[in-house]
Amino acid sequence: MTKAKYIIPTIITLLVVIISTVSIIQLINRKRYNPVKVLNEVKSYFMNVTGSYIVYEPFVHPETDKYRLVYQGGITTIKHGNPIHYDFYADAYTGEVINIVEC
Repeated sequence: MTKAKYIIPTIITLLVVIISTVSIIQLINRKRYNPVKVLNEVKSYFMNVTGSYIVYEPFVHPETDKYRLVYQGGITTIKHGNPIHYDFYADAYTGEVINIVEC
């Protein structure tokens, strides 16, 4: 009878450990969106692009969700003969453009 009362807690503990391990492995192996694809998508929003860049290492932007990794980049275009610079932020995992700011 004493062995039977330890079976259920042992099974529950093992299930929690297995589920936690699988969740951690999935988070570690989660693929980041290709920053070159993000840059090309953002460039397609603009006309007369004369320059562009993207920072390949994502970071946590203070104005976004504190757990969201973002890529930062910039685009320079010519409008009415004058260069205009835009900064953009995109989600590192989905490639979604979060914000575009004219500088």
